[in-house]
Amino acid sequence: MSEIRKHVILLMEDDEVLRRYLAKLLRADKFDVLEAGSVKEAIECAQTPYLNLVVADLKMPDDTAIGMMKKLSELHIDIPVIIITAFGEWETYLEALDLGVCDYLNKPIEYAEFKEKINSVLAKNAKRKRTK
Repeated sequence: MSEIRKHVILLMEDDEVLRRYLAKLLRADKFDVLEAGSVKEAIECAQTPYLNLVVADLKMPDDTAIGMMKKLSELHIDIPVIIITAFGEWETYLEALDLGVCDYLNKPIEYAEFKEKINSVLAKNAKRKRTK
């Protein structure tokens, strides 16, 4: 019997309580979750094989999710990104779209909507990989 591989999600959030809470909920929904409390940690984790998605807080102590996306691009790491933020700035949203962000979610986060966005992005990414 073949084992079904879980989706691997990198959760980049500097608020440790929120990060652990979301990670716990995602793990309960059968996702594998890597946690990063900084952009530097996220860049290191993003080089992990089998990573399916990055969920990134926009403003981090050492950089932003936009900066992280630029660094991932420089490293030729093509991974879908969902940005979460308490700062819904239109200019930042447009810049994130230009960099290829898959979705944008404002805090406070409702878990049902969060999970729905994650599943939607993972489904779109799976279709994209099949058509390449």
